[in-house]
Amino acid sequence: MFLKHANLKLSIIIATCFLFAPIAQANVHTIGDITIHYNALSTANIPAEVAAAYKIRRSGRTGIVNITVMKNDKPVIANVFGNGKNLTGQLKELAFKEIREDQAVYYIATFTFNNSEKLSFDLQIQPERKGKLIPLTFRQELFID
Repeated sequence: MFLKHANLKLSIIIATCFLFAPIAQANVHTIGDITIHYNALSTANIPAEVAAAYKIRRSGRTGIVNITVMKNDKPVIANVFGNGKNLTGQLKELAFKEIREDQAVYYIATFTFNNSEKLSFDLQIQPERKGKLIPLTFRQELFID
């Protein structure tokens, strides 16, 4: 029961991340029939019980990248690799973890950041774990909550 409740909360949090993303930054990348939803935010915004259920460290200095891969509006499994880099060139390697709940599949990775740090994320995504890698680059400024 607890995990199901945590799954619902995580789904709400992830949906909220996409919903309230700045309009100028759509946080969606589409190539053919593949659509990738992405976002980066502070883990301090995730409720404690959800973070505990998924072993996510909650901290004002810890961020999370969230990736969802869709094919024809249905979630698909994927390989997700990449890193983040700050303005001084320091790399933040990202180790993505797959989360499955009901019919959804998410890929999350955590990293540390400093207040007002501008990060450039360079990712490679392989839908259905086969075929070509899709490059995805985005920038996000993160703040300590």
